Amino acid sequence: MNKNKSLLKGLIVILGFSIVILGLITYLQQSDNKETTERPSTEQDSQDEPDANENSQKKPELPMWNVDGEFELPIVGAAGYASVKQTLYEEPAADAEILRELSPGTPFEIRGEAGKYWLVQSASFEGWIEHRFAFINLPDVVPSIIYDHTNSYDSLFQSSHVDIPELTGEPLNPMIGFNERLQKEEFIMPLLYRTAKKVFHAQQLALQNGDSLVIYETFRPRELQLLVNDSLARLAEENEEVKKGINDKPWSMTWFINMKVSNHQRGAAIDLSLAKVEEITDQTIGDFNTFRVESYTEYTMHTPLHEMSLESAIFDRPIASADREGWRELTVNSNMTEPSLKLQGYMVEAGFNPLASEWWHFNDVDALEDLDTEAGSGEYFIKETFNSVPLWKNITLTQE
Repeated sequence: MNKNKSLLKGLIVILGFSIVILGLITYLQQSDNKETTERPSTEQDSQDEPDANENSQKKPELPMWNVDGEFELPIVGAAGYASVKQTLYEEPAADAEILRELSPGTPFEIRGEAGKYWLVQSASFEGWIEHRFAFINLPDVVPSIIYDHTNSYDSLFQSSHVDIPELTGEPLNPMIGFNERLQKEEFIMPLLYRTAKKVFHAQQLALQNGDSLVIYETFRPRELQLLVNDSLARLAEENEEVKKGINDKPWSMTWFINMKVSNHQRGAAIDLSLAKVEEITDQTIGDFNTFRVESYTEYTMHTPLHEMSLESAIFDRPIASADREGWRELTVNSNMTEPSLKLQGYMVEAGFNPLASEWWHFNDVDALEDLDTEAGSGEYFIKETFNSVPLWKNITLTQE
């Protein structure tokens, strides 16, 4: 009996001890959990936890290359111009409230893009316009190109190598000034937005082959177009050599200077040459890297640029500038140099059509067909730029 009582007491002691141990373990576990919950997070903890803003845009290492853009530099901050009378909307939609109408030639700064609209601003307005009617200033987005707007200071216009009174050597249309975006004096070279994209493509092709475009003229005011036409016509009346050089069949004077509205007025034509790059370096503009041609040698073509005579022709006969493929079947002018053919190759691959009468002139037929009768007539002058350096923090709207 006593033996059984002793055994029972032992079991009770063991059971009690087990309960104490279990309670202690439970307490310690609760304390550990509480400490884990209440202790402050460390830097390592922050790194391990998912970022609540992981889907937000992260700041890249600056300066950066605009590799995903359609130009060397973003369009935000670039100068632009209305090529026709354009409606300024409060929002990027055709049914949005109309704020005002912009007159043809109105300058502005591009602040963003949404679909087919640009957000534009100047000191007196801000709103949205359709960008297919608008010009963009080429140096602001493709600074690697060599720009030389000779009509700003020393016009090259000649015919049969004869100077044209009132034109040759004259500053016909000054389009130059201090460019805030580029922080230097630079020529103003406006083109339709879609046409400018093609020029960028051509420059990429040229750079890949050690060359660079040399752009002499883009937009030309209607008033200057008429001046060139009238001056050349008067010279031809007085000089038989000049007359023959622009009217020897199948050619005529209209192939060298359009008496009607030119594609230069519409912003869909460009006059340019080609250069061999001797030295090229990187440059930083705002938060972005791009290229700068430090030294170059311009190629020799079969005539000087803006030599208005059949000597400058690239084919043996005229063909409509809007004929996309017919020119390929024509006989090439035997005097054309290899660089002339190379320039033509770059421009055609980029989507331009050559002009049969001028080796330096190329048209954007796509843009012309898109605008059709809504294209501008160029009855204004462009003499200023509103722009700013491209900063990454301002690139908030997607470029198409």
